[in-house]
Amino acid sequence: MKTFASSLVLALVLASHACADSIRVATYNLNWGNRRGDQVLDAIATAAPDVICFQETTVHSERFLSKRLAATYPHFHSIGHNGRYAAERFAIASKVELADLKFAPPNAGLFGFYSATVNFSGTRIRLINVHLTPIQFQRRGGIHDAMTALSTTEDKHAVEMNAIVDAIDCQRPAIVVGDFNSISTFHAPKRLAELGLIDAYASIHDDADADPTWHWPTRPLPLALRIDYIFHTPHFTTTDAKTIRRDGSDHSLVVATFKVVPPSDATDLSSEVFSTMKNRSHRQGDR
Repeated sequence: MKTFASSLVLALVLASHACADSIRVATYNLNWGNRRGDQVLDAIATAAPDVICFQETTVHSERFLSKRLAATYPHFHSIGHNGRYAAERFAIASKVELADLKFAPPNAGLFGFYSATVNFSGTRIRLINVHLTPIQFQRRGGIHDAMTALSTTEDKHAVEMNAIVDAIDCQRPAIVVGDFNSISTFHAPKRLAELGLIDAYASIHDDADADPTWHWPTRPLPLALRIDYIFHTPHFTTTDAKTIRRDGSDHSLVVATFKVVPPSDATDLSSEVFSTMKNRSHRQGDR
């Protein structure tokens, strides 16, 4: 019995060392009207992230979460803009301390974005929590109105992405997460991919877009799309990624585990190269 106990302790110690260079990050749009706090807590417990970025929190849900998550996620921060929109707020819950918290107010969009730095096992990681403008259809509009609404949203996303891209420092590991309100072939996800950031879920799932993160009960057929993403700089490699759907929100929780890549193995993306890519991206974004 003593030998078994000693072996178990040793296995746990080795396991903790094995994952010391990994971080698990989640994004979760709660839906501001969500009243299923039990379902939210269950999704988080199932995902077991180190850091979770929320969109569409409310003051009420933030109080609930900060209290119920305090034992596991003692570092909880939330913010919104001017209270103009019910869905505008953000929150970040973390097992480790967060620093350099900054809220960027909306420019072309509705919500802005929320960023922070987390020091995880000696690696300083910039987290950028985003919620891009949703497409706004006319209830009784036809195909022409729908295409106009889509084009308008894409233009707004281009301006929103300018600000998000400016918040990424090529010399620092960064993870951009959130509700992009955009499918993978549209402007916002493509913009990050063109800059060299990696779509975590798509990097380990062959047909990532077949796994929707958002469901809406439209008639006659419901909508189901992948619009929530976790992107990362080449300082990491994704070892696991999954979606977890629960009642209460129209979005699934998306979670990914990242292993920090040794500097010698990471893609060399120098300041000069990244700045050139940023400038080119801005010109495309300002179309």
